[in-house]
Amino acid sequence: MDGDTPDEASEAVLAEHVRAERVRFVFIQSALPILFSPVAASLLAFTIWSWVDHTRLVVWTIGLAVIACGRVALVRTYPAVSPSASRVRAWERTFVGSILLVDLWWGIGALTLLVPDQPAERALVFSFLMMMAGGHSSSYAAHPATVLLGVLALVVPIATTFVLRGDRFHVAMSIAALMYLAATFRSIRTLEFFFGRTHRLAHEVQKERDRAEMLARTDALTSLSNRRAFYELGEHVLALAARHEHAASLIMIDIDHFKTINDQHGHAAGDAVIRAVADLIREHHRATDVAGRLGGEEFALLLPETPLDSALVVAERLRDRIGTHTMLVDGTPITFTTSLGVAGRAPGEPLDKLIARADSALYAAKHAGRNRVATA
Repeated sequence: MDGDTPDEASEAVLAEHVRAERVRFVFIQSALPILFSPVAASLLAFTIWSWVDHTRLVVWTIGLAVIACGRVALVRTYPAVSPSASRVRAWERTFVGSILLVDLWWGIGALTLLVPDQPAERALVFSFLMMMAGGHSSSYAAHPATVLLGVLALVVPIATTFVLRGDRFHVAMSIAALMYLAATFRSIRTLEFFFGRTHRLAHEVQKERDRAEMLARTDALTSLSNRRAFYELGEHVLALAARHEHAASLIMIDIDHFKTINDQHGHAAGDAVIRAVADLIREHHRATDVAGRLGGEEFALLLPETPLDSALVVAERLRDRIGTHTMLVDGTPITFTTSLGVAGRAPGEPLDKLIARADSALYAAKHAGRNRVATA
């Protein structure tokens, strides 16, 4: 999928999601059909016991009971917790195969139960097969391929057998079976359309919700975390540091003489400078660090697993990198500097207190002449 466009990737994700939901539906619905099959077979065997060879009846019924036991064992292997797409597909193939085995056992095996010149017995077997087809359609309705193949396996063998007899009694039952097939195929197409559309709408709603949440947590100008997101992430990082008694430090960063940049070069240039500083901060922070724009020209960088002396090294490196950066605005080169305040986490100190101490260090750096690092 490396070469896929975002839309293609999204469609692939949606397809896998719909597939997983269909498989989950099959799993949820599986208990009753697994039990129903051997119970229905036992009831049919009891009803036609006096007409059919007992050995055939017993073998047919026991076969369905054995298959049911295997399906119960298969249900226990369902990948319910964080299933990967490959595991879902593997389970789906195996379980759908077990469903079709049951349907074939019923559809073809029932032909061995038919007694010549016993219309009542034949009608009873036919009724049980149609009942199984109806239960199959309702139980696995969200999985069209299973419904289609299963109903064909159940209905086609006996319908073909009956139509070949040629008399009105058997032909009428064959026509009834074909009518049921036609209605099933129609309902499959309709359900497939609505099932897919429902999941597509749900997927689109979730995408928009995720996008709205991301926008609510992201600074529009810099794509860093905004103030709200920084505080949420920062509190989580500090809670982990406190729990494991690990170090953490905070760097506050402020662009020097930012008002002068706006006045001399315009607000578009000011925005470009803010974006440039955000990019340089991004270059210098690790995946575990939390960077955010707290407002205006002020940024914060939270460094977990970092004692104060190491944070001072990071801050000095960042100050130097920003101070040597030159950007062109309408062909005019612009350079700018930053002042930075650094504070190390004290035991039990909440994020707002840590920010306040780093902010005090930042103002100390400003009063000391700017373009420097100070510590609380």
